[in-house]
Amino acid sequence: MFATVDNLFKKFQKLLLWLISAALLVMMCVIFVQVFTRYVIFYSLPWSEELSRYLFVFIVICGINIAVTQDKLIKIDAVQSSIKSIRGRTALSLLHVIVGIVACILIAMYATDLFPVGKVQKSPAMRIPMIIMYSIVFVGYVLSTIALVFKGIEHLKVLTDPKTKGVMISKEQEMQEIMNKDS
Repeated sequence: MFATVDNLFKKFQKLLLWLISAALLVMMCVIFVQVFTRYVIFYSLPWSEELSRYLFVFIVICGINIAVTQDKLIKIDAVQSSIKSIRGRTALSLLHVIVGIVACILIAMYATDLFPVGKVQKSPAMRIPMIIMYSIVFVGYVLSTIALVFKGIEHLKVLTDPKTKGVMISKEQEMQEIMNKDS
């Protein structure tokens, strides 16, 4: 059951990655047109900067859950590297996941507080309802919460696996982990 849901979520993330790529392409085209019209035609498009900003927010917020799944978020792992036990490292990673889940849930909850305002407020140049942008923040952090839950379940599996009891990590294994993450 878990594997099926995990595979379904990963397929959804691939679709989301395609949407993010399309949004990035549209954003680049809009910025190119804006630069061209501003410096060649000497006319500034009033909606281009707003659209670029909203597309950038979509790219970042929706990309967070993909970064969580692929372990691509910036982190300082000096403490984690000092722990030589696999279970110890996994327990620390699980603690990071729990903190991340709490943070994502809080941000998603606070994003819903903006929904009543977003229903009546419209963007200045494009006149789109701002609830669309507030919904993107909400959905992005809900997806990040789901990705963190899957990551937490993976860590729990490692913690409860009898094969990992008492296993220590050597310097060679650390180097191999680093090499495997980069590829």
